[in-house]
Amino acid sequence: MPALEQQLDVWVQRLRAIAQTGIAFGPAVWDRERYEEMLVLAAEMAATRPNLTSDATLAQALYERWRSEVGSGIAGYVTPKVGVGAVVFNDRDELLLIERPTHHWLFPTGWADVGYTPPEVAVKEVREETGLLVTPLRLIAVYDIRDLLDTAKPQHFYSLIFYCRLDGGKLTLRPHEALNAGFFAREALPAPLARAEQGWVEHAWAAHRGELVSPYFDPPTDT
Repeated sequence: MPALEQQLDVWVQRLRAIAQTGIAFGPAVWDRERYEEMLVLAAEMAATRPNLTSDATLAQALYERWRSEVGSGIAGYVTPKVGVGAVVFNDRDELLLIERPTHHWLFPTGWADVGYTPPEVAVKEVREETGLLVTPLRLIAVYDIRDLLDTAKPQHFYSLIFYCRLDGGKLTLRPHEALNAGFFAREALPAPLARAEQGWVEHAWAAHRGELVSPYFDPPTDT
C-alpha cells in the first residue's frame, strides 16, 4: 500500500478516536454536533476508495458501529489496547514459539487482563498457551502495533515484551490458542513468523545474549 494511503488510514482512525472520545465526555450541544459530524466524516473517509468513489452503505454502517461503541466519560476514552508477550529460551539457546490458529508463529502473547500486573500477564500467557512455568526478569521491548487497514476492525495496541527464565512445566497445548509449539534455534525458525518486521527476532536473541542493554521502543513518528 502506498505511503500516502497508509497515512490517510492513520488519520481516519485518529479522527474517529477524537470524535468518539469527545462524545463520551458529554459535551455541550454545539460541541456534540461537531463531534458527531467528525465521526460521520471519518466514516465517509474510511468508505472512500482510492479512485474517490464512495460506498455510502459502508460509511453509514461504520458510523453506526463506531457510534454504538461510545461509552460515557473515562470509560469512553479511546486508547490503544495493551498486549503482553514473553520471550523464553531453553538451555540450548532455543526460543519458544507457538503456531497461532492463523498458522503464523510467534512468542506466547495475549491481551492484558484487569487485575494483573504486566509481568503476571506474561507468566499467565505462557502457562495457558504452553503449560510451561516462567519468571519474568526484565522488560525488553515495547512495540507500537497498528492494524488500521481493516476498516471493519482496526486495531492499535502496544505490545510489552518480557524476557523470562524457564523454570519448568511440561509443554502442552490449548488447541484454540496454539496449533503447535516448540523451541527453535536461530537458524531453524519456522515460517511464516508473525510481525517479523517489528524486529522481535533480533531483539529476542540480543536480550538472551545480554546485548540489549535497555528496552527497545519504536521511535517517534510525525503522525
